[in-house]
Amino acid sequence: MKRSRASKLPMAAMGPSILSIPHYILMDILSKLPMTTLSNCRCVCSYFRDLISDPQFAQLHLSRSQPSLFLRPYHGHFSTHLVESIHTCVVDSVGDIDIPYSTLLKFKPKSEAPTKGLEVLSSCNGLICFYGPGTYDPYVVCNPVIGEYVIVPQIEKYNFDQCGSGFGFCPRTNRYKVLRFLCPSRGFGLLRLEAEINTLGTNLWRRVGDAPRYLHLYSDGCFLNGALHWLVHDTENCYESMCCFEFGKERLQPFPGPSQFYRFLGQLRVNTMKMGVLKDHLSISHNPTDDTLDIWVMKDYAVQDSWTKDFVIEIPWVVKPYCCQIYQPLMVLINGDILMQFPLSVVVSCNTRDRSIRKVMVNGIQPFTKAMTYIPSFVSIKNAAIGRHS
Repeated sequence: MKRSRASKLPMAAMGPSILSIPHYILMDILSKLPMTTLSNCRCVCSYFRDLISDPQFAQLHLSRSQPSLFLRPYHGHFSTHLVESIHTCVVDSVGDIDIPYSTLLKFKPKSEAPTKGLEVLSSCNGLICFYGPGTYDPYVVCNPVIGEYVIVPQIEKYNFDQCGSGFGFCPRTNRYKVLRFLCPSRGFGLLRLEAEINTLGTNLWRRVGDAPRYLHLYSDGCFLNGALHWLVHDTENCYESMCCFEFGKERLQPFPGPSQFYRFLGQLRVNTMKMGVLKDHLSISHNPTDDTLDIWVMKDYAVQDSWTKDFVIEIPWVVKPYCCQIYQPLMVLINGDILMQFPLSVVVSCNTRDRSIRKVMVNGIQPFTKAMTYIPSFVSIKNAAIGRHS
């Protein structure tokens, strides 16, 4: 068989190659691609792999990365799944959103991370923190996209029990930190909560003061703008105030909650509330009745008067069995629907216009133990642990 004439031409005569594009322009192009495509690009050649692994690319990609849906299956100690474009998934004949297993991104590190028995605490900049609730088990912080992880050892404190944790990031120093709350194991009642912090890459736990006695759901906290945020309640489990922990100043301080809530002090139970982040704003979902869900959004950070009730969702009878549970808003989709997690591994899409609710069916991995908003990134956890920019 004769070769075509074009195949005999030298490379220079065939025109410029994509590899001749300046690396900063190629970085800019790649940073706009979806994770599925980027994962494939890493396997194309060593040049692409090194480019995508560059710390400069990691920061550029992170600044443009959009929230995705993170799922951790009930079976499997570490494997995680990512639904990157849920708004493009197929709606089946009964109106539910169907996510085929083949469209999920599955991540697993090259070496098995020691997360057996640990739960997902939270995520920040694409890094996920695993922990053991109420134990002194080590924390495991990982980036499932690139398969890296580090272990944060714990130091047991005599006569104290661990009762909560948090994970976050200080933009000023570019360091990631783990926060833990300890309460005395002896005595009657909860007298105080001691707060201690560990900067990733060190084995040192430092005390950073005391926390309010009753932080709602001690674990997690809601991370935004370099701080973790919590609801604070009284001895009767009713809303009292809010507080935050700034990772830069390393201190707990009061934070302005919705002024409307203070009209009902002693009446609004925090077990009907859940904090979250919607479109880069703090939010509080609240069930004032079994039939409705209010979502409050803080439009201007740390400005009390900017809290507004943006969404009122009527809970249909088909999900009434979950009405005594907390609903967790996950994200606002492109079409304006709100993706929410209900109890028992149920994720739904709420249409705020016609007030319809569709169940999200994730084929092949139900049930799952955790569903949360996740921003995929190529941030190197190993660089972060030694203080290098990644």
